[in-house]
Amino acid sequence: MPRLETSSAELVVRAGHFAEGTAFLSLDSFDDLGAPDTQRVYICLEPVDDSPLAGGVADEVVQRLREAIADGHERDAAPLLLDAVEDVNHWLVRANAIRTPDRRVSFGLTCVLARTDDIYIVQVAPSQVLIAQEGELYAFPELEDWRWNRDFAEAPLGLHETCQAEIYHTRVEAHDTIVLCSTSLARVLHRESQDVFVQGEADEILAYLDEISRDYGVEDAHAAAIVVPRHQRPRRTLDNGDVVKRLSNWCYHLLPEETAERFRRSRKIARSEVDPQSQDVHNEGYSAEAPAIDPIARTQHWDEFDEPAVVDPDRSVDAGNFVHASTETTWDTTYGGDEYWYPEGVAAVDHDSDAAQERQGRGRTLTELLAGVILAFSAAVVGVWQLTINRDRPIDGPRDDGTLGLPRLHRYDDSMHMPDLTSIRRRLPRTPFNRLTAIVAVLLVAILATALVMSIRGRQQAAHDAKIETALNAAIAQRQQAEQATDADTATAFLLAAKASVGEAVAAGLDPVQAAQQNEAIAADLDTAHHVERLSNIQIAGGIPAAPQGVTPHLFFGNGQLYVFTDALYRVDNNGTTLVRLIGSGDQVGGSPTGTLEGAAWGDGAPLVFDGSAVYTFDPTTALWARHAVGTFGSAHTGIVSTSGYSGNLYLLQPETAQILKFSAGAFDAQPEDWTSGLDESELKNAVDMAIDGHIYILLKDGRILDLYRSAINATITPTGVQPAITDAIALSEQVDRPYFYIADSQGRLIRLNRDGSMVQQFEPKAGEPSFANIQTMAVDDGTSTAYLLTDKGLLTVRLPSAPAKP
Repeated sequence: MPRLETSSAELVVRAGHFAEGTAFLSLDSFDDLGAPDTQRVYICLEPVDDSPLAGGVADEVVQRLREAIADGHERDAAPLLLDAVEDVNHWLVRANAIRTPDRRVSFGLTCVLARTDDIYIVQVAPSQVLIAQEGELYAFPELEDWRWNRDFAEAPLGLHETCQAEIYHTRVEAHDTIVLCSTSLARVLHRESQDVFVQGEADEILAYLDEISRDYGVEDAHAAAIVVPRHQRPRRTLDNGDVVKRLSNWCYHLLPEETAERFRRSRKIARSEVDPQSQDVHNEGYSAEAPAIDPIARTQHWDEFDEPAVVDPDRSVDAGNFVHASTETTWDTTYGGDEYWYPEGVAAVDHDSDAAQERQGRGRTLTELLAGVILAFSAAVVGVWQLTINRDRPIDGPRDDGTLGLPRLHRYDDSMHMPDLTSIRRRLPRTPFNRLTAIVAVLLVAILATALVMSIRGRQQAAHDAKIETALNAAIAQRQQAEQATDADTATAFLLAAKASVGEAVAAGLDPVQAAQQNEAIAADLDTAHHVERLSNIQIAGGIPAAPQGVTPHLFFGNGQLYVFTDALYRVDNNGTTLVRLIGSGDQVGGSPTGTLEGAAWGDGAPLVFDGSAVYTFDPTTALWARHAVGTFGSAHTGIVSTSGYSGNLYLLQPETAQILKFSAGAFDAQPEDWTSGLDESELKNAVDMAIDGHIYILLKDGRILDLYRSAINATITPTGVQPAITDAIALSEQVDRPYFYIADSQGRLIRLNRDGSMVQQFEPKAGEPSFANIQTMAVDDGTSTAYLLTDKGLLTVRLPSAPAKP
């Protein structure tokens, strides 16, 4: 099937059906893509989240991108695109900051800017673009990456203050293909053949994408295929393999005009095998550029041709004069019969006198060449210096992912290129070369080189300092925005962005002391936003013996005293530093040894201890323990994570069986009551602790608290306002007629909640105080505002500040 000269179309699939159009594709006309003096823009957006505002916000993003590109039509394409993306991202972040999380919008982006046949592609992940050139297909990112369900490290538009955009540049020719598509299609393309993108027409490509979307059940997708038309003018290219020719042409631009012309004539005489004794024809007033007048129209410099071109000009059109061959001996181009053409105002040269002068001065050729090289090098240093000073700001190139082997596609490169010094060469003086001029030239070059090095170092240091200052200013501005934020989530986002800005400044060389000051200030702002209070005067009461494997430690109060249960039951003496052992595994009670103790709790005026098959009660009047066998379901009770007592009854929490077993006071030998009969087992399997005050409160791993009453769930209490959110709760504490719950988690913090779950305060130790890490259990006495935390380092006594007054 013949390939279309130009073709572009859209494929839009929404909910598994074709759609007329989408806000996520914006395509200019494509009929004149690649034509001279044209500028076209093609945009593909990729919504990251399923937000109801995505379509409307996409229209605004497209409009802002197009306005920025249109306003900068005179700027270089690469910095223009990067600035446009940065401005749009900045606007979208601000817009998202005032929206609720479910209405925030972020996008991946592919934007193609075509200026004549130069194509600039800027991408912000997630995105996908395919380019077919010269029978090869190139994908950004590589299609193989989707095989591993690649997660882009880069942030999309609208998520963070800064986004990492990648930019590429290529030149297109007729029949090149550009395909933009959503990542819903990109994720399955590596599983199928990609030949259609290289060989097919645009409609065939879109039909193929439609077929893939049906085969793989892609519900929502959009794509566009563009085939470059044939109309653009072919571009002259140099042979990359001809290194000698490229080097010689580069050197000719540095030589004085007369010397370069002399060597050029010598090379052509040798190539044409002209008699070495013949004379050169040299016109002092002739321009280095051939006249561009039809029919002798030429677009190249004369010194770019290896051989003269034979033409037949119309004498009535071109102004000039012709000299008969009988009076002219020359190597230059012959125009029609025996005559040679000269531009208007340039007379034929007396070659006999010029030849004589040439023969007499031929011994000075090397001297003039060296003088010309030194002077040309001086001019080159000046040119490079000016070019360095006046360069645009550098653009950080994207990371190399192995895509630089394309024939014409490469990442944008702002590296310095050699300027055209033709005009400088023509004005170089023809100074005689001697020892003095050589010394002066060398000194001049040394001075200019030193000035250049100092200038470059000064600019680098200034850029270095500017980068640090910019990052610090950004951090300060983000902290100010956090102070003005009305909710903790927004304030946290700004403060984390400020911390990242300080990290950028550190990477650029910020003084460590100043960086530490900034990080301390940000940490203090985070504490304020999260209602964190740093505690001091934390005391370590002493070491506690470790609990056996599979036994959960427990702290509880009784008659105003603190009890610690680990490998045995201990009472903390009134001085707060002495442990009194009450009963342990293997002790003799009633003529039999106790088993491995599983739990302990406060009963009716005395502690209770449980070993899986018996309950041991303490008689304060005799200071003796009594053994009571417990009813079972056929085996000993194990897997106890929490033990509680209430009115003399014993309650055991078993998450493995999703049960709370109740042993009634005075009837321990009866089978226990399954207090949770009929409750949702999936929730109870995530239980980590329990507290009882008439209601039974079950702490779940995610921080929620189940309020159980009379074998039913009375309420589910969800913590609100806690930043960061609770993900690994460990222990729960509460007291009758007190207004607060206390939760300890694996992040080493103690959280005070109102009874409705709203956060009051978070407590963490100050720097230098004993850490709350590896909390095992806790008990809080609200009456004395004292918390006792059992960690792997020992028993900690913590004085808690009072709660702030409600506004």
